[in-house]
Amino acid sequence: MVIQYLAQIVNSGLALGSVYGLMAIGFALIFNSSRLINFAQGELLLIGGLTLQSLSQALHLPPVAALAAAALFGFILGHALYASTLGVSINASPLRQLMLTVAASLCWQGVAIVFWGKNPVMLPQLLPLPPLRLGLLFFSQDTLTALALSVASVVLLSLFLSRTTTGRAIRAVSMNPVAARLQGIRPGHCHALSFALAGVLAAMAAMAVGPQTMLRYDMGLGLGLKGFVAATIGGYASVPRVFLGGVLLGLVEAALVLLLSGELKETVTYILLIGLLVLAPKEQETARPA
Repeated sequence: MVIQYLAQIVNSGLALGSVYGLMAIGFALIFNSSRLINFAQGELLLIGGLTLQSLSQALHLPPVAALAAAALFGFILGHALYASTLGVSINASPLRQLMLTVAASLCWQGVAIVFWGKNPVMLPQLLPLPPLRLGLLFFSQDTLTALALSVASVVLLSLFLSRTTTGRAIRAVSMNPVAARLQGIRPGHCHALSFALAGVLAAMAAMAVGPQTMLRYDMGLGLGLKGFVAATIGGYASVPRVFLGGVLLGLVEAALVLLLSGELKETVTYILLIGLLVLAPKEQETARPA
């Protein structure tokens, strides 16, 4: 019985934890490049997922086309979010920049209501993978799809940041924007690209979570905050560590739901966030992506 519980916790925890991990990486990318906490990250997932659902109904997208469409639209959404927040307030105070992301979150939630309504929308499984059993562990189709999308995203993003000129430019801006500018790097371009990459990650997260929990007009803020908690757990310092922070959060929530009560998971998550913010060392505030 105990083993069955543990197997179910692993299956459910990895499915949600992969989504939290992708959201967390988006937070870390934007924070490290611009020192901005983007509270509209959840709406990137929401609008990206709803648009993908409409496209899949109209065009019956095959898996490769669905991935390409999600990545492209996420990239565009990320650029649009940058243009309406940090792009128009680059010299504003951090508080004003933060409030712009909150305002963008509310505006995009309104857009979701206008175009898709308030009823939950089920995103079909656009990357169908067969379930897998490994000994006592059983991984459902949703879990395997979420893991495949998230692990591939982590690997590709890590390679991009470490092996390409543009990726190294983003890292240089995150370390010292003044020195990067003296080397001919445009910090504004790197900020915009960080938002765009966060949009791509959010679109991948939408493909992973849509078939699990459906897409609702009010889900963006909650998922965004979970990503923020996961990024804080991971320390913002490296893509793999931030992703593992999301996986850990997903496993903790799955254990709480199965062993205690689903009503406790939100409370425990935010208590954990308060504790991390209070106890986190100051070095974490200046962490850089690796």
